[in-house]
Amino acid sequence: MLFMRNKENQQDQRAEQVIKAMEQWQEARRYFESVSDTDLVDYAIYEAEAARRKYMLLLKRYAQERQQTE
Repeated sequence: MLFMRNKENQQDQRAEQVIKAMEQWQEARRYFESVSDTDLVDYAIYEAEAARRKYMLLLKRYAQERQQTE
């Protein structure tokens, strides 16, 4: 019983990480859309791409973990 509760807690934490990463990606995209300075555009592109990759990685891991528990 404790083992199952721990697994569920880990899945909840992973889901929260995925949601947070998605929010960071969305924020980075909004920032990109708001900047006009050339140097800031480069930075915004870098940040948006890093946030996108982080989100995709966490989403993939979360999906794999859920598939293994089913």
